[in-house]
Amino acid sequence: MSKKRRNRHKKEVQEPRFDFDEAKELTVGQAIRKNEEVEAGVLPEDSILDKYVKQHKDEIEADKFATRQYKKEELVETQSLDYLIQEVREAVEESEASSEEVPSSEDILPPLPLDDEEQGLDSLLLEDENPIEMTEEVEEEQNLSRLEQEGSEKKSKKGFVLTALAFVSVIICVSAYYVYRQVNRSTQEIQTSQSSSSEQNVQPILEDFNSQYDAFYTDSNKTALKNSQFDKLSQLKTLLDKLEGSREHTLAKSKYDSLATQIKAIQDVNAQFEKPAIVDGVLDTNAKVKSDAKFTDIKTGNTELDKVLDKAISLGKSQQTSVSSSSSSQTSSSNSSQTSSNTISETKPSSSNETRSSRSEVNMGLSSAGVAVQRSASRVAYNQSAIDDSNNSAWDFADGVLEQILATSRSRGYITGNQYILERVNIVNGNGYYNLYKPDGTYLFTLNCKTGYFVGNGSGHADALDF
Repeated sequence: MSKKRRNRHKKEVQEPRFDFDEAKELTVGQAIRKNEEVEAGVLPEDSILDKYVKQHKDEIEADKFATRQYKKEELVETQSLDYLIQEVREAVEESEASSEEVPSSEDILPPLPLDDEEQGLDSLLLEDENPIEMTEEVEEEQNLSRLEQEGSEKKSKKGFVLTALAFVSVIICVSAYYVYRQVNRSTQEIQTSQSSSSEQNVQPILEDFNSQYDAFYTDSNKTALKNSQFDKLSQLKTLLDKLEGSREHTLAKSKYDSLATQIKAIQDVNAQFEKPAIVDGVLDTNAKVKSDAKFTDIKTGNTELDKVLDKAISLGKSQQTSVSSSSSSQTSSSNSSQTSSNTISETKPSSSNETRSSRSEVNMGLSSAGVAVQRSASRVAYNQSAIDDSNNSAWDFADGVLEQILATSRSRGYITGNQYILERVNIVNGNGYYNLYKPDGTYLFTLNCKTGYFVGNGSGHADALDF
């Protein structure tokens, strides 16, 4: 065994120590570096990388601790994030792990195989080699190795920094999204709270609106309106305006618009009479039409009210027709009186002549010629022999009976003006019975010309005649 190998074996067994004799042959700088290597536990057979690791052990440990601490903090900060952050962190950890792997001395300086001649020169070179020159070469190799190691560390740190920056960017983006989601959720909660608060504020107004709206009608079915409430429509409009912007506004406005339309229709029709013809949904047949009245058909959408409006309009039009007919009749009567004879008859006129005269003044309305009259619907059976007895006094109307029946028919909307057909049917118990039809032949009712009693086939009317 050579001397150098024996020394090496001794050094492996003994604790490293800087030999004074060896130090005498070194310069001050070389001696300081040599002493640092000895204190770090560097052995002559150590590779350049092993020497560097032993001399910089504290720095390497500190870097490893900082890296572990960074990972720990990173884990704490990101553990509440979504699954996306977890995947990014795993990718980053893999990248860090690969960048922190320290190559072994064999990876950096692999041993080169020696041929026979080089192996033979090995011992000779070791014995004849100048210690000073050998130290300088080792120092240069160490410097070169240190530079390579530092470059490798810089690259590794640079890659780590880039990876960390990328990870931080992802965290910032995800955190921004998380904050946005939280803010959006908070905004929705605030809006929901405000909406709930708004509904609570609207509820009392809505209840007041519905209460005042119901007060306009006389019944729960809302078919007839109270005239006394018409002036309060503006108060209802004020409540409606307070509901604007709420989801209840649409339905409330629909109610208000319908109510306003019905009130206007009633007011327009009543304005054509000397006093209101429609009061609380009921027609006053005693109301007198104005001389300049003008009527037009009106529809409100309230079926029951529309019927009353139609009757009021028919009543007004019939009165206008009656006034016109009365004026013509008065003119005719005046002309007739001027041409009457001054001769006084010694005998009293026969009752049959008076009857014929009375019957001739009856307004039979329109002719039934060419009209499909509903005679089969008559409440009294037709008797042709009685009809042929045209001079029978049973056909004479009592005073005012026909006029009253026609007025009632007009007010109820059965007929308009003198647009009707009046036809004889039969004589029962000395009373003449007539049928009243619409201009198109539709049966209305059968009437007693003496008593004024009339009855038709409508539901709710009398189911028996007066004989």
